[in-house]
Amino acid sequence: MDDIARMIGYRPLPYMKWCWSVITPLVCVGIFVFHVVNYKPLTYNKTYVYPWWGEAIGWGLALASMLCIPLTVVCKLLRSKGSLRERWQHLTTPVWGHHHLEYLTPEAETKLLPPDSLVTLSKEKATLFETVI
Repeated sequence: MDDIARMIGYRPLPYMKWCWSVITPLVCVGIFVFHVVNYKPLTYNKTYVYPWWGEAIGWGLALASMLCIPLTVVCKLLRSKGSLRERWQHLTTPVWGHHHLEYLTPEAETKLLPPDSLVTLSKEKATLFETVI
């Protein structure tokens, strides 16, 4: 939540964490399961039934966007070392490093910001105001 607060400028309400981590994924999985349970073969004008390979291509295209994150998680879990609990803990722990603004020197920070942006600098953080058209 500290990262979100840093990005948007204020600390979001605690229920937002539940929405992002529990409610939204459950709603998405629920919609997908509901669609799979109520699935009927695709027909055109109630007479033409599309071939199995046409439906397979459609399902492949739909699942290609949905399975990217779960497949990446499974691959990373399989490639990591340690017990399942240790691997999960290691993969879900945030990594803090030199790519964050608080670790940059003032010289490097000025190189990151475009010259025409409005910037408010303080001792602890830099706030960048951007316009979106």
